[in-house]
Amino acid sequence: MEIVEAVVIAGAGIAGLATALALKGVGVLALVLERSYGLRATGAALTLFPNAWLALDALYVSHKPTSKTNPMMGSVTNVRTGLIQDISLSGTEWLNAVPRSVHRKVLLETLANELPKDTIRFSSKLATIESQAQEAGSPIAIIHLEDKTVIKAKVLIGCDEVHAVVAHWLGIAPAVHSGRSAVRGFSVFPQGHGMQEVQQFVDLGKRVG
Repeated sequence: MEIVEAVVIAGAGIAGLATALALKGVGVLALVLERSYGLRATGAALTLFPNAWLALDALYVSHKPTSKTNPMMGSVTNVRTGLIQDISLSGTEWLNAVPRSVHRKVLLETLANELPKDTIRFSSKLATIESQAQEAGSPIAIIHLEDKTVIKAKVLIGCDEVHAVVAHWLGIAPAVHSGRSAVRGFSVFPQGHGMQEVQQFVDLGKRVG
């Protein structure tokens, strides 16, 4: 089967869905390819800072995740010196201009629900990509999926991962380890946890909380 699309986005994660929604806002419809059979909604909570909320506001969806979040307040303790600094991250100038935690699933579903039906094509794993020259204009991308589907796209946007097929096709160098690592978890409290404060403990090169 062969499909012709103007714009194809590889990856239905936060970046891919946000890109598709931004293009929709200017009248450009894109096909989003996702290798999984559904939205990969697993994962921990994300702390979104003001710049992220401004981006969601530009997509006209910032008010939806905030209905399930609260502004963050708490303290930071320096374990080396014992000093404690209170932090208040509840702004008043603009409702969303404060850091808030959002579950990844809520954010993904919020973005996906704003897209037209059939925008996301699930179970679509990229196999190879090649460029095809045109008599007039720029080359187009020929995308081969593992199910033998061939998609011709004027524009291909990679929003999957640095080790993915799109990155390899573009010749992007492998990611370099920055020397930093993080461990995160997510807990579910069906009846609510009642905790209103965030506590962080910092030391030289370390942060917990």
